[in-house]
Amino acid sequence: MPKKKIALIVEPCEVKGPYVLTRAAVLAQLLQEESVFIFLKTTDMRLTEPFTARGLEVILFERYEELRKKIRELECHLIIHDGKDTTVEQIELLRPFCQTIVHFDDAGIGAELTDCTILALFEETPELLAHNTLAGSYAFAVDEVLTETALAVQTAERPFNENTPHIVVCYEDGDANNLTYRTLRHLTQLQIPLKISVAIDDDYTHSVDDLNMMVLSRRGTKLVKGKDALLSLLPEADIVICNANFTPYKIAACGIPCITAAQTERELSYGLPREMNGFIHIGLGRKMKQSIIQNAVMELLLHDMRRERMVKKQRELYLLGNNEILQTLLLDFAYARHNIAHI
Repeated sequence: MPKKKIALIVEPCEVKGPYVLTRAAVLAQLLQEESVFIFLKTTDMRLTEPFTARGLEVILFERYEELRKKIRELECHLIIHDGKDTTVEQIELLRPFCQTIVHFDDAGIGAELTDCTILALFEETPELLAHNTLAGSYAFAVDEVLTETALAVQTAERPFNENTPHIVVCYEDGDANNLTYRTLRHLTQLQIPLKISVAIDDDYTHSVDDLNMMVLSRRGTKLVKGKDALLSLLPEADIVICNANFTPYKIAACGIPCITAAQTERELSYGLPREMNGFIHIGLGRKMKQSIIQNAVMELLLHDMRRERMVKKQRELYLLGNNEILQTLLLDFAYARHNIAHI
């Protein structure tokens, strides 16, 4: 059977963070038995790293008109889009030249014209989903580093450190409201033995000096900077405090008690970081009060059964099996083994 032509279009998105690049690269690997063409909307060569690191070739473009010509020449069987929310015009430009269009986490108007939109960042009220939408935790593609980290955490089964619990704080994807500083300030007011690690990724735009001052003011507190700072700390974390975007998926893949705070109004509505999936969600981070975050931490420190239930619920999502599901689903679209009318 001849290979299917699949175009993977990726638009970097500050709001959703660098994970969309990682997911696109993972999907390209999963579909490598087909003819996959990766189009990346950028002029920044640094953004190609998730693809080049996996030996994948990338075609850069700046305008959709330019992309339209390339898609027309390919005559694709499937277009997969990830990154920024799309417009109607973007879909109409490409629709004549492809049988099936699938988008990931697209909250734009363009999503209404796709054959299917697949959501990992789904709303808490799934009954409001559009007819062409699939939503679930399986929409989160798991890369190699996260898989390795999760397996290490699950295999070690490290007991909870009751004497000096280790809390990891990490707000990825820019942390526009500097919740990292706000959270650390509140935690340092807890007069109990704690080990605190603050993970800072490359997108953190605020002054690190203020964080360093607080880190130096309390024993057992450290700052870890780098691309995979969070993942490097997870094997030794007892509790994680993070944002409510894609980061909770990383925590759930490992199975670690987690408190989430939304960085934006949009994050506030996401359905994964909820109690039913093993999280304590404290709402909008910029409205975080000291008593709220401290009470959430103390609840986890004092109640063994609560922590155990959280870990159990997270691991029941079985996120490490997601890639197989995504591969099958996307190949079904490429080979038209579906009935879109009934999705």
